[in-house]
Amino acid sequence: MGLSSEGPTPGFKAFAESLRSRRWAGPLWTLSLAFVATMLTCMASGALKSMAGEIAPIWLTNAVLLAQMMVARPGRVAWVFAGGLAGNLAANLLGLSLAVSSSYTAADMLEVLVAFSFAPRISSVVELIRPKQLIRFLAGAILLAPVLSGLVAVTLLRGQLSGYMLPNLANWFVSDALSLVLFTPAAVVFWTGEVKGLLHPERRWKTGLLLLLVCVVTMGVFGQSRFHLLYWALPPIVLLAFQADLAGVLLGLLLCLAIAVTFTMRGLGPLWMFHYQSMEGRIFALQLFLLAALGIALPISVTQSLRNRLVGLLREGERRYRILAENATDIVMSMSLDGRLTYVSPRAKAVMKWAPDDLVGVYYPDLVLPEDREALAATIGRLARDATEASQVSRFPRPDGRILWMETYLRPVIDPFSGEPEALTATAHDITERKVADQRLAEERSELQGLAFRDGLTGLFNRRHFDRELGFQWQQQARTESERSLAVIMVDVDAYKSYNDHYGHQGGDDCLRTIAQAIANLARRPADVMARYGGEEFALVLKETGQQDALLVAERIRQGIEALQLPHAASGAGIVTISVGVAARRPCEGGTASELVAAADRALYAAKKRGRNRTCVADTYDVGDVTA
Repeated sequence: MGLSSEGPTPGFKAFAESLRSRRWAGPLWTLSLAFVATMLTCMASGALKSMAGEIAPIWLTNAVLLAQMMVARPGRVAWVFAGGLAGNLAANLLGLSLAVSSSYTAADMLEVLVAFSFAPRISSVVELIRPKQLIRFLAGAILLAPVLSGLVAVTLLRGQLSGYMLPNLANWFVSDALSLVLFTPAAVVFWTGEVKGLLHPERRWKTGLLLLLVCVVTMGVFGQSRFHLLYWALPPIVLLAFQADLAGVLLGLLLCLAIAVTFTMRGLGPLWMFHYQSMEGRIFALQLFLLAALGIALPISVTQSLRNRLVGLLREGERRYRILAENATDIVMSMSLDGRLTYVSPRAKAVMKWAPDDLVGVYYPDLVLPEDREALAATIGRLARDATEASQVSRFPRPDGRILWMETYLRPVIDPFSGEPEALTATAHDITERKVADQRLAEERSELQGLAFRDGLTGLFNRRHFDRELGFQWQQQARTESERSLAVIMVDVDAYKSYNDHYGHQGGDDCLRTIAQAIANLARRPADVMARYGGEEFALVLKETGQQDALLVAERIRQGIEALQLPHAASGAGIVTISVGVAARRPCEGGTASELVAAADRALYAAKKRGRNRTCVADTYDVGDVTA
């Protein structure tokens, strides 16, 4: 069972509330709890430090304190921090001087404060893995905070630490960053009470057996040093991610880490089959392995959560439909061939708020809205003539002002002697709920379709929509034998790999977004289709556009990008430029849309070969060069 995107279960919420309302009732209890938790984890981390080297490979303290601050009430955050500061300083004073202890504590508290400024305020670990919050947490809390605290630590303790400043800073960063990303979610599970959900009767046996499997396999992998079995520890964790919620997955990862560290410290495990200069190197490799396991397990858990949510929605919809089907009764009516009611069942009182007797003798189409009256009257007249069955959806106003959507099923009553219709019978079913659901479904389908055909980075259409739209336009013009041309423009960012290498992936993404927005503004015509074709390539479909007009559009785009003057230090031009290929053909003359794209692509690469920052036009047989 995957994690629920709805947040913690009512049992989790009740447990968390009990922590807040009873056990965390006073500020002194909050401070004491933070003091004890920080002091114990600091002592445990210090023990690992004494076994692994000068810098602790796993530093639990900051992650536990950060998680406690993230789930605390706003008025209690300061008390949590104060307790953590006191606990950290007290633990350090047990084995270090006041100056050294104060330096370590100052660095740790700075890291916690910086990380807390980027971390979300949450009541469930599920809230932490939402995309926007997770990205902000990773960028600020995991990357920035350890760097700042490491700089403070190596500066204050420069005379106390062995080795050079840069290696010490690197060790500090790796230790704290990996520990934050591994242990903060696990600590959140503890502080919110979600760990109690593992004991839920419906899942405790399954989760317990899966956790036992993780432990047994991990001990088998790390309890020997003869075989390279490191990655055999992953399958039980993957199975756990498919079957348990996020709390169970995190607990499994912690158990795996604890077992692996224990055996590795004792000189056993597959990591001893590789040459490392120190124990710290082995622990670092182990942390990377656990980080990889977390990277595998989290997406699976999120996917399972979405799947379970959809299944739950489907089951809820099925339950509602069953209730309606089992308890609803259609309105049964009979009427003359001209549509005047002769009988109405009692259900009309509950559904339509009309007494059945008051409806007898009424012309049935008169009960619907004027806009629907003609269609219903035409259906009744057709049945009276043709003796066929039919249905008609109409809107019925009730005396209380509510409008009901009703679907009326009509069939003629045939005279057994003459074989001609003598009356009509009808059943009317309230489909108001169905109409509302259909409208909602249509809106959701439209929204999903928009997401399916949009590129997430640039906001332009993606290649799937480009291919679909190009094929449609080609077939439409070929079918109508239109003499107008269909044009394709292919755009490629010059030296984009060098740009990415120089400015980083984030800078590369920003560059693509800027170019995409510029293309969208420069293309101008609403009927044109602009898409990100793949990587740094963009493509346009110009409906009913000849070669010369397409060339003008292409040159306007190329010159517009050049005019942006986006710096590109890794390019000979010094700025970001693009190369453009243009092709235009008449679909009525034969060929395929794929051939048109291939021609534009050839023109694009011709532009690349001829010096970049230019536009080339492909005709049927050759490629011509046009430069600004």
